[in-house]
Amino acid sequence: MSNVVNSLHSLDVDAVAARAQIDRLTASKTFEASEVHRRLLHYLAEKSLAGEADRLKEYVIGIEAFGKPETYETKQDSIVRLQVGRLRQKLAVYYQTEGVGDPVVVSLPKGAFKLNFDAAADHSAPLPAPRNWTRTLAVALAVVTLWGAVATFFAIRAHRQAAPVADAWTPELEALWQPFLQSNRALMVCLGTPLFVRFPNFGFFRDPKANDWQEIEKSDRIAAARGALGKEVLPSYNFTGAGEASAAFLLGRLLTTRKREMMITRSSILSWQQIGDDDVIFLGPPKFNLQLQAAALAQDIVIEGGGIRNQKPNAGEPEFLEDRMQPGRTSEGITHALISRTLGPSGAGELLTIAGNASADTLAAAEWLTQPWHAKELAAKLRNSAGEIPRHFQVVLRVEFKQGIPVKSEYVYHHVLR
Repeated sequence: MSNVVNSLHSLDVDAVAARAQIDRLTASKTFEASEVHRRLLHYLAEKSLAGEADRLKEYVIGIEAFGKPETYETKQDSIVRLQVGRLRQKLAVYYQTEGVGDPVVVSLPKGAFKLNFDAAADHSAPLPAPRNWTRTLAVALAVVTLWGAVATFFAIRAHRQAAPVADAWTPELEALWQPFLQSNRALMVCLGTPLFVRFPNFGFFRDPKANDWQEIEKSDRIAAARGALGKEVLPSYNFTGAGEASAAFLLGRLLTTRKREMMITRSSILSWQQIGDDDVIFLGPPKFNLQLQAAALAQDIVIEGGGIRNQKPNAGEPEFLEDRMQPGRTSEGITHALISRTLGPSGAGELLTIAGNASADTLAAAEWLTQPWHAKELAAKLRNSAGEIPRHFQVVLRVEFKQGIPVKSEYVYHHVLR
């Protein structure tokens, strides 16, 4: 940008011009759907212009800009880091599109909270496009101890390149993902995180029947472990299933070619502000995504402990589809997955849930939404007499898996949500 922008920073752009540019940004289409980023931008701008941004700390921003209580802990709640990173991305998107030719360029360098205000030298020349942004999906790959696999984290970078886009997006995938592709809201992928207990200096343990702290305190298994070890326990939400992590990879590989703003988080730190601001994809069952339990979502079909419950069965549809695990082999069985696309809890935005009782179910359902041959069949099942795919629906799949990997999946039935 050196041939377009003078090496002039905040001291060389007067406060009037800087504030005018902030007003221009917050009134733009890039920022219109996110009140939290407009508020954060105004806050950082005022601190930067007042010369106070160099001394800003994450804790202070959390309290002053996000209304966190004084007991707020930055190690447990990453909202500031997450939203500052997304603000940085929004600024890049704005100057690549709407902001070409703006008199002042606002940027937020990595590792800092101070905004830079650069004066554009040539307003007639378009600003060069920012580099091809990569999307990092920090994916937690883990299997609960009771399921007998290993936890690990890996990072995935999906590069937005023209040729793969043409190959990946079939007409059926376009139709299935149209509400998300047309939305001007950011897209948040949320990994379900089961509740573990941590025995300090010893290890982690999970009771699959205990998914909140009240259930932990009533758990005979955990009580027995505490008695044997003689230790206090602490909650931990640091793991997710291998199926959920693999599903996040499939979604990221497809959607980052079309969505400028796509982020990943885990259910234990996802805020209701984010759910209100963004379109959200939940990976994993409601017991691992507690927001789904709290939200009053209109659904005909729900996941229960042993299978799928049809609360409004149509003619010929079973009321309950039971999951069947192979005796002595918890990584093999025939289970069911549920894909649900609904309005967001506030009545705005899109919410997609991809889940089942076994981690392999989540992966199988994600394959139906990302692989062209599955998408073709699913779109054909969903299309109405006018050839349109309903905006909101639920789909039930039958999944057979071995060694924790889905080897066969098939459509069972679907409901249109009105």
